[in-house]
Amino acid sequence: MLETLQIDNIALIEKLEISFFKGLNILSGETGAGKSIIIDSLNFVLGTRADKSLISYGKETAKVSAFFDISDSPKVRDILAEMDIECDGDELVLTRIMTDAGKNTCRINGEKVTLAMLKEVAIALTDIYGQHEATGLLNDENHIFILDKYAKIALNKPLETQKQLWDEVNAIKKELAKYGSMSDVAKKTDILRFELDEIEKADLKDGEEEELLAKRKKFNNSRAISDALAAAQNYLNGDEGGAVTTVSGAKSELSSVEEYDPRYTELIERLDGAKIEIKDIAETLESLLEESEYNPYEAERVEERLALVRTLKRKYGATVADILAYADKIREELNFYDDAEYNIEKLNSALEIAQSKLLKNSKEIHGIREEYSKKLAVNICAQLKELGMNSATFYADITFDIEGVNESGADNVLFMFSANAGQPPKALSKVISGGELSRFMLAVKNIISDVDGIQTMVFDEIDTGISGRIAQVVAEKLYNISTDKQVLAVTHLPQLASMADAHYLIVKTTENGKTFTHVDLLDEEETLKEIARLLGGSEYGMHALPHAKEMKEYANNYKLR
Repeated sequence: MLETLQIDNIALIEKLEISFFKGLNILSGETGAGKSIIIDSLNFVLGTRADKSLISYGKETAKVSAFFDISDSPKVRDILAEMDIECDGDELVLTRIMTDAGKNTCRINGEKVTLAMLKEVAIALTDIYGQHEATGLLNDENHIFILDKYAKIALNKPLETQKQLWDEVNAIKKELAKYGSMSDVAKKTDILRFELDEIEKADLKDGEEEELLAKRKKFNNSRAISDALAAAQNYLNGDEGGAVTTVSGAKSELSSVEEYDPRYTELIERLDGAKIEIKDIAETLESLLEESEYNPYEAERVEERLALVRTLKRKYGATVADILAYADKIREELNFYDDAEYNIEKLNSALEIAQSKLLKNSKEIHGIREEYSKKLAVNICAQLKELGMNSATFYADITFDIEGVNESGADNVLFMFSANAGQPPKALSKVISGGELSRFMLAVKNIISDVDGIQTMVFDEIDTGISGRIAQVVAEKLYNISTDKQVLAVTHLPQLASMADAHYLIVKTTENGKTFTHVDLLDEEETLKEIARLLGGSEYGMHALPHAKEMKEYANNYKLR
C-alpha cells in the first residue's frame, strides 16, 4: 500500500508530500490544476519512461520518493531477496532522481539500483490504469498477457516448464549450429587442417621475428661493423704497436725503479692485469671480425624467413605468439569436429525429444487458456452488464499455431467484442468506443485484482466517456475493489467523488508571479463543496450542495451493505 508520496521539482510542484490511506482515495480539481502531475510523479518513481521536461522550470533536478507498506506483499519481499536488498520492517522506499542532463539515479531502501530493478519491484507494488494502458488494450498482442494474468495460478508451473524447455531447445540448436551439416563439417575441417599444416611446417618460435630483424639489421650494416671492429683491434694490438705495447712499456719503466717504493710494485701488478684483459679483448675483437664478414646465403635465408613470418601474420595473427595461439585454437576445433557425426546424431535426437516435450507442454498451456478464457468471458460479460452494457458479448479467440511455438506456448489470443445485440463480435480494437473501453478495462481490473496480488491500484480518469447511472455503477465498482485493495482515482465524476474514503483537492495557485500546484486533503464539509462543484459549480449552487449531501449519504449507506 502506498503510504506517502514526496515530490520535489516536478512541473508546477516545487515541494509536496501526500499521505494516502487504505480504501478509496479520490483526487479531483479544476481542469489544468495539475492532476496529471501527481500521476506523472507516481509513474516516474515507479520507473516509467520520463524526460527532463518533467523537471520544474529553472531547477536542475527532480526527485520523487514513494513509501510503501509491504506487510501484505510477499511477492515484493521475494523480489527484494533475489536482488539482495534488505528490508527489515514493513516499509519500502522507492526513490528516483533525474537531472537536467537526463541522468537518472534510482534507489530502493537507500540502495542504488538500476531502472530495470526499480521497475520490477514497482510492477509488483502498483497497477496504474491510464490512457497508455487503454491504448495497450487496443493492441491485439497484449490480449494474451491479460488472459495469462487471469489464469496466473494455473499457468505458473506450465509456463515455467515452457521457458525451461524453450531454453533447452535453443541451447541444442545453438550446439548444432556450431557443426552445421556434415558437408559443412568436412569443408571446415579441410580448411582448418590446411591452416594448421601451414603453421606447423613453418615451425615458428616465439621471439623468432625479433631475432631475424636483429640479424637483418646486422647484415645491412656489416661493412660499418667490420671497419669498427678492425680499427678497435688495431688500437689495442696493431702491427705498429697499440695498447698492449704501451702497457708493456709502462710496466718496464716502473720495474726499473720498483725497489724504491712498494707502491710501484702495486702499479706493476695492476698493469699486468690490464695487459691480460686488453689482450683478451683484442683476441675477442679478432674473432668477432671474422664472424662479421657478410654472408649472402645467410642474409637471403633471413629475408626469406621474415617474408614467411609476414605472410603468416597477415593470415593468422598480429604476432608470432598470436599465430601459435591460433594454431592451438585450431587443434581444439579439430578435436571438437573429430566426433561430429556421432555428436550431430546425438544432438538431433535430443532436439527431437525436447521439441516433442515443448509441443506437448504448449498444448497443455493451450488447454488451460481455453478453459480460463471461457471463465473470463463469463465474468467480463457479467461485469459489463452491471456497467450498463446489457447486450455486450465478449470472448477470447485462441488459435494454436504449431509453427509458432515459443517460450510462452503456441497461442495467438484475440479479444472479440460486440456492444450491441444482433452485431457479431469483432476484434476489440476495431469496434470499441472510448466510453466502452473505460468500462471494459474496469471490468478487467475488477476481475483480475483478486488474482494479481497487487495492493495499490491507480485509475487515471477511468470516467472517460461515462455519465449518468453508469457513473454510479463505476463508482460502486471502484469502491468494491478498494475494500480489499488501496485505490487511487483521478476523477471528474461527483458519483465517484462521493464514494471517497479520502478526498484530495488539487489546486493551482499563483504566488509572486509563479504558478504552483498543491494538494489538500479535504474534511467533510470541504468534500461536500467539491462534490457540489463537480455537480455543476456556482451555476448550480443552490441545488448542488443539497444534492452533494444526498450523494454522500447514499455512498455512506452503500458502504454499510
